[in-house]
Amino acid sequence: MSETLKIAHIPSLTWNRLGVNETLVEGDLALTGDVDTRFETLPDGVTSRTLSPEEAKAFLAEHAPKEAPEAVVAGKVPIYHPQTFGTGLGADFDAYLAQGVKEVTLLETADNLTLTEPIRWDIECREGNHVAGSELIHVGRNSSLTLILCVHSDEKASGVFGNSTKVVLEDGASLTLAKVQMLGSGFTDFEDTGAALKDNAHLDVIQLSLGGKASYLGCQSELNGKGSTMEAHTGYIAGRDQTVDVNYNTIQRGQKTDCQMHFDGVLDHNGQKTFRGTIDFRKGAKGSTGDEQENVLLLSEDPLNRTLPIILCEEEDVEGRHGASIGRLEDDMLFYLATRGISERQAQEIMVRARLSAITRLIPDETLQIDIRDFIEDAFRKKTLS
Repeated sequence: MSETLKIAHIPSLTWNRLGVNETLVEGDLALTGDVDTRFETLPDGVTSRTLSPEEAKAFLAEHAPKEAPEAVVAGKVPIYHPQTFGTGLGADFDAYLAQGVKEVTLLETADNLTLTEPIRWDIECREGNHVAGSELIHVGRNSSLTLILCVHSDEKASGVFGNSTKVVLEDGASLTLAKVQMLGSGFTDFEDTGAALKDNAHLDVIQLSLGGKASYLGCQSELNGKGSTMEAHTGYIAGRDQTVDVNYNTIQRGQKTDCQMHFDGVLDHNGQKTFRGTIDFRKGAKGSTGDEQENVLLLSEDPLNRTLPIILCEEEDVEGRHGASIGRLEDDMLFYLATRGISERQAQEIMVRARLSAITRLIPDETLQIDIRDFIEDAFRKKTLS
């Protein structure tokens, strides 16, 4: 049965002809089950339990930011549907995910806990799967946690995978959240994240979208507490017959908050990419700073690239920057490399490896780093990339 999803709304409308205010996803998207995200062993001070969808809603209502969704954002009526707990893909995706999610995993840490080893879970999707997962992450006061989520399948598998991760960081808490997608060439992937940060909390998001037919990445971070900070490092491949859609939104309400978002992508053949990145300074965010930068490497003239960096501002004492660099390797560089015996194809491969390896190295799992490098090499072998 064909469905239509309307996801990844930007907070304030732009010219409709650009086609970037939101994303429409159509097709056989019906979810038939959920995935197992239980953990066999956890460090002391970390607990995991399953909640019903109703219990999860009650938990989010209790821990969601107390600020009511604004009726007006930067002088305009927002087009998104308010969520109790905001995410990058939005309310329609929450409703869609409820089709398949029967249990929600809640992972919690005690207060004053520092974990040096990451917690990792792997999700294996199989041919024809239409499955979903949902996690709540609650990090206690002055605690730190590293969490790695990796989803993968066979090389040519097809299906649908949807996942939602909602994060609550208490005062002084720190979370490194790494998400890696290495699905087969026929998969449609939805990766949604929402986070609420209290005083002096820190969130580090590391995300790699490498496989699949279509990938939709959403992340909304609400920096409500004074001195709260968010950092993002996101990489993607949109090669032959691939579509990538990215919507990152950081709302800064607390004083002296800071967000730093970096996006690196590779486009080739008929690949398509849409990027939306918003820094939203709300009233009261005095002394806050924000910066978002996207760098896109084009390996051919055929890909379709859309980039929409946005800064919204309701406060005077703030500093925000955004920028985008999009282009191919320069002829001078290719000529120099050719004099050293390096062909254009080899030069492209070197630059792709360097661009994505910079993000891969941030993931504190050497085995996973090797798997990612192998997946990228396979993209060259299969001609997904030139």
